[in-house]
Amino acid sequence: MSEEALDVDLQRASAAWPRPVRVDLVPPDPGWPAEAARWAGRLAGVGEVHHVGATAVPDLPAVAQVDLLVLVPGAGPDDEAVRIALEARDLVDRGAGTWRRGRRPDDATCPTAVEVRLLRRDDPAVEPVLRFRDLLRTDPQAARRYTDVRRGLVGDHRDLAVYRRAKGPVIAALLRG
Repeated sequence: MSEEALDVDLQRASAAWPRPVRVDLVPPDPGWPAEAARWAGRLAGVGEVHHVGATAVPDLPAVAQVDLLVLVPGAGPDDEAVRIALEARDLVDRGAGTWRRGRRPDDATCPTAVEVRLLRRDDPAVEPVLRFRDLLRTDPQAARRYTDVRRGLVGDHRDLAVYRRAKGPVIAALLRG
C-alpha cells in the first residue's frame, strides 16, 4: 500500500470523530484479548473479525479501546443488513465505516470501549492493517519505535483525529522496513 493510500485510510478512520476526543495511552491491559474475543463472537455473523491496533499487541500501551476490523461481504460498510446487525449489538454509527460502543463501567457487557471498522474484503487498506498488527506482534524493535512515537504524539496531539493522522508516516515507515 502506498503512503497515499495509507493516508486516505487514516483520514477515513479519523472522519468518524467529528469532535475533538482526548488521547491518552494507558498501560497494557491483560483483559483486552478476552474483550476482543468476546466482541468477535458477537460480530461473527457480520463478517470476518480481526483484533487490530495496539490492544492486539501484548505488552503495548494503547488508547483504552479495543479496535476490531470487520471484513464484510457484499456492499460492504453501506449494506443495510450490516447496519441492522451492528445496531442490534448496541454499536453507534460514527460514520465512515466506523462503529463504536463506549466503555460502561456499570455494564458488565461493555467494560471496555470498542471501535469497529468495517471494510470490504477487497479494500486495499485491509492488507497493511493486518500486516502492521503482525509486525508489532513479532518485531519488538518495531513495537518499541511505534510506542515511542505514539508517546510523543500524545504529548503533541491531544485530539484523536489529529493523533491518528500524525501516526501515518511512522506506520508507513515501519511497514517499508
